[in-house]
Amino acid sequence: MFDLLLKNAFVMDGSGKPGFPGDIGVRDGLIEAVAPRLEGSAVRTVDLQGRIAAPGFLDIHRHADAAVFRPGFGEAELRQGITTIVNGNCGMSIAPLPAARRDEMLRFLAPVTGSLPEEIRFETFSEYRALLESRPLPLNFAMLAGSGAMRAAAAGYGRPGAEAVPGIPDSDTLKKIRGYLEDALSAGALGASAGLSYLPDIYYSAAGLAAALAPLGGAGLPLVCHVRGEGDLLYGSVGEAIETARLLGVPLRISHFKCIGRRNWGSLLEKTIALIERNRNGGMKIDCDFYPWTAGSTQMMCVLPPAFLEGGTAETVRRLRDPKERAACRDMLLKEGDDFENIVAGVGWDRIFVSGVGSEKNSALTGKNIAGIAADRGIDPFDAAFDLLVEENCNVTMVDYIACQEDIDRIASLPYASIISDSLYSEGGLPHPRTRTNTSMVFYDLVRRGVLSAGEAVHKLTGLPAEAMGIRRKGFLKTGCDADITVFSPENISPPAAYTKPETLAAGFDYVFIAGQAVVEKDALTGAAPGRCVGRE
Repeated sequence: MFDLLLKNAFVMDGSGKPGFPGDIGVRDGLIEAVAPRLEGSAVRTVDLQGRIAAPGFLDIHRHADAAVFRPGFGEAELRQGITTIVNGNCGMSIAPLPAARRDEMLRFLAPVTGSLPEEIRFETFSEYRALLESRPLPLNFAMLAGSGAMRAAAAGYGRPGAEAVPGIPDSDTLKKIRGYLEDALSAGALGASAGLSYLPDIYYSAAGLAAALAPLGGAGLPLVCHVRGEGDLLYGSVGEAIETARLLGVPLRISHFKCIGRRNWGSLLEKTIALIERNRNGGMKIDCDFYPWTAGSTQMMCVLPPAFLEGGTAETVRRLRDPKERAACRDMLLKEGDDFENIVAGVGWDRIFVSGVGSEKNSALTGKNIAGIAADRGIDPFDAAFDLLVEENCNVTMVDYIACQEDIDRIASLPYASIISDSLYSEGGLPHPRTRTNTSMVFYDLVRRGVLSAGEAVHKLTGLPAEAMGIRRKGFLKTGCDADITVFSPENISPPAAYTKPETLAAGFDYVFIAGQAVVEKDALTGAAPGRCVGRE
């Protein structure tokens, strides 16, 4: 007897092969059979009436590290068919979190991860994992070890002192970082992430990052890299990530692959794709992921030159309060150069919108662009941005319109490009709509316009990311795999949320099962919490 029998499905098994009419039988949380027709009894039988049955979607780039401990976690993901998420991306994992640096690190992470409940205490990655395993989880939860977090835990956010070799930390710092990474790998981390445009990863050279992450090479796990620059610096930044992975001898995943800035659209992307594919053809394991939106979202302090970020948020605020340093920052942002990724020069203040702030004082500014805020206040846009960062102690998130649709479509066509959301979990304001409706955007836009077929979209949300991250027994509908299943009809999926109403939840994913248990039925949560911690196996 099956525990669950799904009849009359159109099975898309996650492999990218054409779908077929069939039935799916589940027992003990696993898929026991997939066939054109299954006979036998079941505790529960559901007639899908021709709807697509796909593996539960994986989103391997989210930032729910702290949100997992907050009330209501899981609805945004499950309602859009996501059953497994990977967190700790962009070098900004919430673990390790030593007590001596807890406040400093949480302040830095707040625009990305949001707050961590005060009663949640841990210092190491393994302690964090133990806390997760002690709680009911609405969906499957996996982690990467963030290189930036490990370096901040070891040495803070300040510029390093005299280094024997520039870009390579001193031996004591290296020892501490490697200890944190070894703990994370022993606790099931799927790999390591880096955020080379963020503190303190900005201080690394390729050789330095490879030295810090040396334990990763022995494990053969991937380096998941937010490259140093995604606009003018894209080609060289991808080359730097490739060199780091080559030094480590590990697979490379390029996070949220895109090309920023009008002057770069089209041509620079093609040049960079050619670089990736030369190295792939030469035997390196390189892939990427992307989100299907022309706007991104991150900390607004990322518009500042790296020199103004040194030392963490307190030092950034101090510099922006100083009239001379503020003027110097403005001058740096007005000049085009190749020493840092100048988002302001690339897209302009009119395309940078405030999406969230840490206090009530400036809450009315959410949804407004910096150029508009400046006009309302009768001041220069640079001063408007700097004032806001000072007033909010840098706890400001932004939505910035940085990419073009043609480039997104080109990346979507790459056979090694998985679909992700890069969802942030800052609280309040107007977060990016991808947090709640990313997969809706995939089927409502990319599939409807013919950029991807439904089968290709399913593959890029399931089997492709599962294999890239080494997540076994997920991403496919075949015997022995976990019975994580998403059921939907593309034509019934609601439009994605608007940027002005990002709280809108996805609709049209009729059933979502995790380990054979229904967690969503007819656009409503069932209250079941069959998720588990997913680690390296």
